[in-house]
Parts: sequence; structure tokens; C-alpha cells
Amino acid sequence: MQCLLLTLGVALVCGVPAMDIPQTQQDLELPKLAGTWYSMAMATNNISLMATLKAPLRVHVTSLWPTPEDNLEIVLHRWENNSCVEKKVLGEKTENPKKFKINYTVANEATLLDTDYDNFLFLCLKDTTTPIQSMMCQYLARVLVEDDEIMQGFIRAFRPLPRHLWYLLDLKQMEELCRF
Repeated sequence: MQCLLLTLGVALVCGVPAMDIPQTQQDLELPKLAGTWYSMAMATNNISLMATLKAPLRVHVTSLWPTPEDNLEIVLHRWENNSCVEKKVLGEKTENPKKFKINYTVANEATLLDTDYDNFLFLCLKDTTTPIQSMMCQYLARVLVEDDEIMQGFIRAFRPLPRHLWYLLDLKQMEELCRF
């Protein structure tokens, strides 16, 4: 596992024009996403988004709450001013039921890639306003226990993209200071 993570963590060589991560075609049942989630791993195409504890997208999604209007409240924690702070981001529904318009630092879109509702969710935050899109994706779990099979699925989600464009950060033993 360590070698696989190291292999995925090679240096970013160039920018990436607009890109799409493959998504499952299942219908999304938004109410089933409600509740607590734990960040297990993060992947990005721009290391500056999560290189340090204070990086813009070094966040821990801690819960998701559907609204009556079919929007999605994303509760996350991040390190700011030497403490862990909670942020709430409203994801506004779009024509695509798996994509939500957000307004959060360097991201304007949240995409739900895959979920089984009970064990895992793959969630991406990205900036679609620039020619070189920055993206950060997370493997979220309902319990704070990594499942190797789900982790492999998370890694496979990015397999269609060039390997040198992604960094992977395994969080299962990290950042206990900013987990709730």
C-alpha cells in the first residue's frame, strides 16, 4: 500500500485542461447522504491545494446535510489561525443531480463521484472557472476505519488520467488535531 501511495504521489509536471473524472451512473438518493463522514484520503492535481495544513483545500468533510430544496450543506473543518475551525458550504443543485454549485475559496463545484451510502463516498471539489482546473477529491467513510478495497476503488477512479497529474494524501494516521 505504501509503494502504491508513493507511486501516485509523484511531482506535478504540467497543468491539466478541463477534465472529467468518471462517475457511476446510479441515481443519487440525496437523503441517504445525511450524517457524519470521515476524510480517509485526498487526491489532487495541484499539490499547493493541500501541501500544508493551511492549504486552501486541506479540509476534512465531517458531515453532509440535504436541504428541503435538494441542495446540500457540506460541513467541513480546516486549520486556520492555529486552530481547527468549522465551515459550512452550501451546494446549490444543478441540472446534474451529482453536481452542486458552491462558493468556497478556490472551488466552485462539488461533485459526488460514487457512493454506497453506508460505507463510502467519493467527493470532489474543483474550480471550473480557469483553463487549468484545480481539483481535490476525498474518500469519505462512515466509520474511521480504512477499507483497502474502497481505497483501491478511490485510486481506480483516477486511473484514466495521467499518473503524474495526481498526488494522494492518506489521512488515516494524520491530522488528528482537525477531526471531529
